[in-house]
Amino acid sequence: MINISKPTINDINIIRNCALAYTDVLLAQELMDAIPYFTQIYHDYDRLMTASTGYTIPRSQANGNLDADYMKALYTKQLVGKTGSCRDDYDRILASAPRKKCPMCSESIVTALDHHMPKSTYFLYSVFPKNLVPICSRCNEAKKHTMPNQLNKQFIHPYYDDFSQEQWFEVRFTNLNPIELTYVCKDNRHLGNGANEKLKSHFSRLKLDELYSSNAIVRLEDLKNNFQPLLEINDWDSVYEELIDQQSMVSRRPDSWEYALFSKLINERWYIEGGFSHI
Repeated sequence: MINISKPTINDINIIRNCALAYTDVLLAQELMDAIPYFTQIYHDYDRLMTASTGYTIPRSQANGNLDADYMKALYTKQLVGKTGSCRDDYDRILASAPRKKCPMCSESIVTALDHHMPKSTYFLYSVFPKNLVPICSRCNEAKKHTMPNQLNKQFIHPYYDDFSQEQWFEVRFTNLNPIELTYVCKDNRHLGNGANEKLKSHFSRLKLDELYSSNAIVRLEDLKNNFQPLLEINDWDSVYEELIDQQSMVSRRPDSWEYALFSKLINERWYIEGGFSHI
C-alpha cells in the first residue's frame, strides 16, 4: 500500500479556525477552552498509532457540549464545506495522495477523506488531520462499517504503517485450464507488532482479492495476445524473459498485485510452456 507522510497542518489551528467561524459565541468559546484537552487526546492518538496499538484508543465521550453532533457538524461545515474555514486544509490532505492513488488499495483514484477512526464513534477526532486519510470510494464503502477496536479489525494507517517494501500477499492458481486465480494474504508474523493480524484484516475487509484478481486476469489476457506467436514455435525462453522483464519493471513496488503476479508466473513451468493460452 502507499505510505504517506503525516499532514504538517497544525492540529490545534484547525480547532481555533473552526471556533472563529462558529456563529454561536458560547459554543465557540467552549471549543477554544477545550484546546488543552484536544492537545492531550491528539498526542495520545499519535503515540498509540506509532506503537501500532491504535485499537486501544478509547471511544469518544462528550466533553460538555462537544458531543458527536457538534464535532461531526464542524467537519461537515468547516472542512468539507466549499466555503468552510478549513476547506483549504481538506484539499491539502486530499492532494497528499501520490499520483492521486488511494493509499488503501494502491489502485483507484482518491475521491474524499476518510476518518481512519470513524467519526461516528471517535467523534472527537473528526477534524484531526492525522485521522483524515485520502481514500477512494470503493475502499471508503468497504471500510465504513468496521469498528477498529480490536487487533484483528485494524486497517493499514497510511501515516503510521509502511509495508510498501514487503510482498505480504501472493497469487495462487485455483484452476489451470481455464486459468483462474486468487490473491491471498501471506503469513506475516515475522513482521511482528501485530502486523500479521492488521494485514489480514486490511486485505479481507477491503476485498482486495476481488480487485487484484480482476486486474490480474485482464493482464493475463493481454499477455496471451503477446505470447501467441511464440506458442507456434515453442519459444519458451522468450516467454520467460518477458515475464522477468515485467517483474523487474514493478520491482520497486513489491506490495503490488503486479509484482505478486509476475513473481508467481516466473516459477510456473506449465504457464511458460504454453499454459498462457488457457485464458
